[in-house]
Amino acid sequence: MQLSFFDHAMQYQGGKKSMKFLNEMKKIIPFDRLIGILIEEGIYKPEVGLKGGRPSTPAKILLGSLFLQNWYSLSDPMTEELIHDRISFRKFLDITEEDTIPDETTICKFRNKLIEKKLLSRIFDEVKVMMIEKNLILNEGTLVDATLIHTSEPKRKKDAKGKTISNEAHDKEATYTSKRGQKHHGHKMHIATDTNGVIKKVIATTAKTHDSTQFDSLTEDEEKAIFADSGYMSKERKKDLRKKGIFNGIVERRVRGQSKLRAKQQRNNKRFAKTRGLVELAFAFMKHHMNFKTCRYLGIEKNQEHFNLVAACANLRRVPKLMEAYG
Repeated sequence: MQLSFFDHAMQYQGGKKSMKFLNEMKKIIPFDRLIGILIEEGIYKPEVGLKGGRPSTPAKILLGSLFLQNWYSLSDPMTEELIHDRISFRKFLDITEEDTIPDETTICKFRNKLIEKKLLSRIFDEVKVMMIEKNLILNEGTLVDATLIHTSEPKRKKDAKGKTISNEAHDKEATYTSKRGQKHHGHKMHIATDTNGVIKKVIATTAKTHDSTQFDSLTEDEEKAIFADSGYMSKERKKDLRKKGIFNGIVERRVRGQSKLRAKQQRNNKRFAKTRGLVELAFAFMKHHMNFKTCRYLGIEKNQEHFNLVAACANLRRVPKLMEAYG
């Protein structure tokens, strides 16, 4: 088939870095599986438009728009704008002259449908399955940790006399917690990774929930080794791991009546810290490269879905380097 001028331009133009990255992602993302899920769930109907009606936006374009949004930390209006403007985005989405570029309302409605049916979690699962099939997730242990994701704080509303009449946050499920003497308001993102920092599981809770409460859920499938910071330490957990034959890589802290750690505890902590710290790679990437520092939805249920999509995007960005490392 002869290329049109539009197709020719799409083939040879675009920023080098973004073009290289998005070309890699285009080959890796399991689009066929994801589109199959959308059809199965009734989210996408490919037959629409075949009988003379307005053609629907291809599912690959809608799905790809969500990935672009999260990789580049874009709002719905900016996603629409940059798909129109950036050659690399259009090539990634396989947009042709005949395709309808989704507007911000279409992108928003599509994402909300996926959240409603908990399909962003399915996207995370499919990405993980793809990585398992390529032997990119190590079976050498599980690392667990949590990070705070902020939401807007309650704003005091006062009447004409200066009396406070309201002090509620938009997100009624968000709570306060204190970390290193600083107050934080929002939710927590709890993750389990392999020993390369690839995210295997994600759980959302409100901010005041202690990190250790999600330990069992995050590590329920682990049979070899578990690494975590001292916030997850307890005598009962230590006994339970020993009973199950699972290596205990949880950093220890001083307990009541103990003035300092024993020499063996100090050696173990130093050894465990090198492995445990790898879980921070995932958080660093999501927060600093993807600018994921603030919750975009209200309530734990919607944020749970979004956390899974963010984690899927973070994992996808690791795939090319992991494939290069493992041959």
